[in-house]
Amino acid sequence: MRIAIVHYHLKPGGVTRVIETASGVLTAAGIAHVILTGDCESHGASALLHRVVPGLGYLEEPGDLTAARLVAELRAAATDAHGALPDVWHFHNHSLGKNRLLPHVISLIAAENEAIVLQIHDLAEQGRPENYPCLAGIRGLYPFSPRIHYAFLNPRDLALFIMAGLPPAYGSLLPNPVSVIAAAQPALTGAGPPLLLAPVRGIRRKNLGELVLLAALAPEGTRVAISRAPENPAALPIHDQWRKFASKHRLAIGFDVVDHFMPATGAATDFDSWIHHATHFVTTAVSEGFGFTYLESVAHGKPLIGRNLAHLTADHARHGIRAGRLYDAILVPIEWVDISLLRDHLTIDMERDHRLYQRPFTGNPVRRALDAMIQDGLVDFGNLPEPLQQGIIERLADPSERAVPLVRSGDTLLPLIDWLADVLAQRSPTATPDQLAPYSPANYQKSIIALYERLIESPASPIRHVPADEILTHHLRPENFHFLLSSLRPESSAKRQFRAVIFDVYGTLLIAPPGGVKPDPLADPVLRDVLRQFGHTPPDSPSTALHEAVLRHHAASGNPFSEIDLRDLWREILSIGEDEDEVTPLVMAIEDAWHPAQPMPGAGGFIQRLARLGMSLGILSNAQCNTLPSLGPIADLFAPELILLSYQHGIAKPSPDLYQMLAGRLAGRGIQPHETLFIGNDPHQDIVPAASAGFHTALFTGHPDSLRPGDCAPDITFKSWSQLSSMF
Repeated sequence: MRIAIVHYHLKPGGVTRVIETASGVLTAAGIAHVILTGDCESHGASALLHRVVPGLGYLEEPGDLTAARLVAELRAAATDAHGALPDVWHFHNHSLGKNRLLPHVISLIAAENEAIVLQIHDLAEQGRPENYPCLAGIRGLYPFSPRIHYAFLNPRDLALFIMAGLPPAYGSLLPNPVSVIAAAQPALTGAGPPLLLAPVRGIRRKNLGELVLLAALAPEGTRVAISRAPENPAALPIHDQWRKFASKHRLAIGFDVVDHFMPATGAATDFDSWIHHATHFVTTAVSEGFGFTYLESVAHGKPLIGRNLAHLTADHARHGIRAGRLYDAILVPIEWVDISLLRDHLTIDMERDHRLYQRPFTGNPVRRALDAMIQDGLVDFGNLPEPLQQGIIERLADPSERAVPLVRSGDTLLPLIDWLADVLAQRSPTATPDQLAPYSPANYQKSIIALYERLIESPASPIRHVPADEILTHHLRPENFHFLLSSLRPESSAKRQFRAVIFDVYGTLLIAPPGGVKPDPLADPVLRDVLRQFGHTPPDSPSTALHEAVLRHHAASGNPFSEIDLRDLWREILSIGEDEDEVTPLVMAIEDAWHPAQPMPGAGGFIQRLARLGMSLGILSNAQCNTLPSLGPIADLFAPELILLSYQHGIAKPSPDLYQMLAGRLAGRGIQPHETLFIGNDPHQDIVPAASAGFHTALFTGHPDSLRPGDCAPDITFKSWSQLSSMF
């Protein structure tokens, strides 16, 4: 049996530890295996049999690299290590959204009926919206067959995929192995002050504010320590913000302590030293795929306190393990939170998440999320944005307020300050290392080998797919919204002064032949064919008939900027009743045949970049009902209320009314015209009226058939979208 284990990198972290343990148990069983990785930085990884395949690393823009070429490189690397192709491919986190090609790689390998394990540690659909653009539109994201098996870390994710359509036989639990620490020190039972260690990197989902809250309310002399800072530069600002906040308020909590500070006078600064001196492990994370901290506290013989994640601890309880003294929520009165400010945070963060997930922001999701958050006049501290968490902690400087925050554990409510004093006085663990047998490397070895053997013996079969939309829909329910799992707000930058960007469409986002309605004898035969396909008797010259109808309506309106909905004109020309629902597809077919459009190179990538930065995006364009569908998937990245299309309002650019309407809608988001960039290709219809309304302007000159004549003074003139992108 030959195995290829595939992951983006071997940097220090949870997945790398799992891969290293898996390699150890496979080696012990005499099973040949190689680790294929895009990057290798783990301290112990150099001792493993591995091959670096650069295309496996984090890859948002693949450039010239294709999925087929990456498959060839993987096969070559595996063959170089084994002398033959692997019998099983074991992919870790293929759908995390860190490599745009990886899902396509798996589809190509699956099409050859090769055996595949897809191990899910984390999901882009749950709390990683900034990753999702790499996955959007991939219909084959979750393939399954008898020769493709899903391995999950917890029952919640397994149940979700089964509910979405994965046959139960094609998915199973494969918990991460946890080794009992042979040299584990006994719990520190002396009378010294508590030292709480959070053995994690201080990323947002670890809920750093709650650790600061515990430090603020813990008995005098208690210290809290977070082992390491985030590696991802994008995650550092929140970590450093909490470090400065804690320092300002002189709270006894240390950040990034390992290898930088001593846990006790004269002690070493390494991780093992911090574990030895800790009296307790602590966890406040709001989301975990496996939650090493729960079981590693047992392995190290340390009592654990903190936040309960029921989808993990329920599985522990199934094996008779009580991992710690845990609470379900920390509750504060809603009166401690400015409800209008909370609503504003929800609106901004949820709308940004929906843009990144390319889902419409409809159905009053803010109201539903708010209703789910507030129960009996209380709100969970752990599901508040950081500024509101900080405001609550600052209130605790008043001694009369310190008993107000409550801990909920099951049906029990009691003051957090009392709960902390009680659990910190208890220095004995709630479980013993011998209870970890179900999670032992030996059990992991049996499970993984049995899985490989079963896949190798399974017959080839047609491949089907779990609908990826079902997974996203579940996690995107407003009732499931969590601030600490939402996308990060972009940091302010002198380089990027805008909060909103508004686009013209034709000549800017789409390449299209000259529009307008005029007699067009060359197009008439095509238009007649389209009309016949829809069951209508066409006029001799459809283009002339439409042109004459436009002139009649413009003359009747008396408005120099009037616009008419093409659907109304074709109803009139073809004598179609108002209740006919075929007019929209008819107009779309006519426009596709008469004025076919294609994406402007580079524009889509620029819009996706702005969405990831958290920009409010909109459209103001002379357009018809076919315009938004012509944009493809990027249409979902625009805020619905910031889309102003001329046919919807009966007025066209350069009418000042449209630009004032846009300014009003932006004001509803608290965005002023001077904070908005309007991008277009027409000096007369785009740049001049937008500037008159107070917007900054950018003139696109990068396509020879798009630039319109006219004088204007744009703030920015650019020929390529990459040139404009460098300004953000």
